[in-house]
Amino acid sequence: MAMNTGFTPQFSLDELYISPFSAERYFDSVTGQALYRPVERNMSPTGIHLMDRFLQIVCLSEHYTVNTLRNKLGVDMREFSVFCLLLTGMDYESLHEAIRLRLADDLLRFTDLEMRDVARRCGYSDYSGLFKLFERKYKRTVGDRQRQLRKRGDVGRWRL
Repeated sequence: MAMNTGFTPQFSLDELYISPFSAERYFDSVTGQALYRPVERNMSPTGIHLMDRFLQIVCLSEHYTVNTLRNKLGVDMREFSVFCLLLTGMDYESLHEAIRLRLADDLLRFTDLEMRDVARRCGYSDYSGLFKLFERKYKRTVGDRQRQLRKRGDVGRWRL
């Protein structure tokens, strides 16, 4: 839950988000063939090891769970929540949810991954968790959200 703490957070979600995409599509000017070029990603957007490790796990893992996250970070999640609040103005759960929503939107818009794979990349063990999140936040299904986001030519614009 975002809280008014009387100070400006050091990092916004846009500054923290690590895109899951490693390459961008472009078209050869001579042949018109679709090709991909690597994109540069800042893997340490904060310069703070603990926060950057958290971001790498939630933005780039093909599958993780909250238990995996807890074990890899090696910290008490209540303490980590205070840490997140101080850096972002959001506690751990709010920050994690905001990243999950952004990641899911990107995956739904730019890939042809199956819904269960999108859910796994967002840290859910099955599709129902992602479905419930979208119902609560967007008041729509995952498929409806995908249709809302996706524009012609979006699928394949980026590569994982």
